[in-house]
Amino acid sequence: MKILSINGSRRKQGNTEFLIQSILAPAKKKGVQVESIFLGDYSIGACTGCEGCSRSWECIIKDDFAQVVKKVDEADGIVLASPTYWYSVTSDMKRFIDRCYSLIQFPVNRKKWIGKYQGTEKVCVTAAVCEQSEASMIGNTMSLLTDFSKDIGLDVIETVKGLGFFEAGSIRADHNLLQKAETTGQNLFDLLKR
Repeated sequence: MKILSINGSRRKQGNTEFLIQSILAPAKKKGVQVESIFLGDYSIGACTGCEGCSRSWECIIKDDFAQVVKKVDEADGIVLASPTYWYSVTSDMKRFIDRCYSLIQFPVNRKKWIGKYQGTEKVCVTAAVCEQSEASMIGNTMSLLTDFSKDIGLDVIETVKGLGFFEAGSIRADHNLLQKAETTGQNLFDLLKR
């Protein structure tokens, strides 16, 4: 069993990372292989819309994107998380999502697609953090992460969102939220264990 977390934040000791680590805690306690990556550590350029991936599941742009996809390929569970920047995911996360266009195919027409991970039983938890306390200020961060994950064929089992956190690490004071995150992580582990 292997779980991969993908963090769209550049703050390595930020609130998104603490939320992710709470989700991963139950699996780590059970000795599950866990890998956590920051998208900012990888050179991932913008999608050019070239359609070079249309028949291969592989993006033809040569940068670090293929390394990240290989990690997703090898994982049984995914935790996908981003802080909210201007009502949406970070630019690092958005570039990654756009490049994952290579992970869908249109076998019949442009109206229906299949995701690379469809039928693989890979499970996913999505998580987001927002500085503001009002739920509307998270914008489309949560829905983008969740809808994208479903589109590429991941089975999204739960979402976790933290509202009202700006100072790096301030999320650690919200014990209820971190307990919810751990419960989500336990559910992820239990599902993978079956």
